Amino acid sequence: MAKRDAYFDNVKFILIVLVVFGHLLTPFINDEQWLRTLYIFIYTFHMPAFILISGYFAKGYRKKGYMWKMMKKVLLPYIIFQLIYAVYDYKLYDESTFEVSVFQPAWSLWFLLSLFCWNAMLFIFTKIKYPLAVAAVLGIMIGLCEPLETTLSLSRTFVFFPFFLAGFYMKKEHFKKLTSVSCKKVAGGTLLIIALWIQYIAPDFEKEWLFGSKSYASLGVNQLEGMTIRTLFYSISLAMTISFLALVPTQTMSFTSRGAQTFYVYVLHGFLIKYIRLSSFGDWIESVQGYSILLIGACGVAWLLSSKYVSTIARPLIELKPLPRRKSLSLGK
Repeated sequence: MAKRDAYFDNVKFILIVLVVFGHLLTPFINDEQWLRTLYIFIYTFHMPAFILISGYFAKGYRKKGYMWKMMKKVLLPYIIFQLIYAVYDYKLYDESTFEVSVFQPAWSLWFLLSLFCWNAMLFIFTKIKYPLAVAAVLGIMIGLCEPLETTLSLSRTFVFFPFFLAGFYMKKEHFKKLTSVSCKKVAGGTLLIIALWIQYIAPDFEKEWLFGSKSYASLGVNQLEGMTIRTLFYSISLAMTISFLALVPTQTMSFTSRGAQTFYVYVLHGFLIKYIRLSSFGDWIESVQGYSILLIGACGVAWLLSSKYVSTIARPLIELKPLPRRKSLSLGK
């Protein structure tokens, strides 16, 4: 088995913490301006960065059995958890009717569906001229197609595909150069400038632009305005993604080993977040202004769900593998 790279595991764990943190933060962004600014700041780069890293690790897409492996690893868990989330929502929200559809991804499961599509799209885009430019144009043009939006995650698939494709074309040398001292200094300054810019535009900025799931008509702008804003979104997100990747530590950290289990965190954290949102936890947070607890909670959720005990128990559903023998589950072993 090839030795894991600490840098990439660091990237993935930090990003999954930000994913959980963003979801915990969502109910409070209209209470405090600085929370809304922080939310927009995170959402401008955390999924683009995740997707870029996913593209980097898709270089073996032509290997025999790769797409079949992707189907078992991504597509089947998508279908399974679509059903599980439908049952969970039915019970949690005490809904009168039970509904489940593979065409409308539940919670954050859109990423699984899109991830499979991005890998499949490599067979086409690696054979055409100027693939990144074509992908970006399609990502901009998809906003003109109102009927697509959330159906099969098609809008998000095309909007975020340029980041996946950019990651696919990146090499190890690019990341080594990116994490150099000089690049880190530039990255820090870039993030500071963009953070100040977001602070300026945050009050009037529609956060749905960051999700890539709505058409320009649904966002209330004409076609030209929509294409202009999405082009700006690409520019800002790319700058922030590169800056974030430059600042991630390359050495082994206390959380590095957890980076190998981010898929479990991504798929499972929705159950906890949905429950927390319905509890009195939110009212307590608002009453004591204890928003910093949300970040601590995000770290705790990510740490818990990336543990070997959770991954062992959830393996049959997520990796479609049987539980190991009882001996391997024993504490202290």
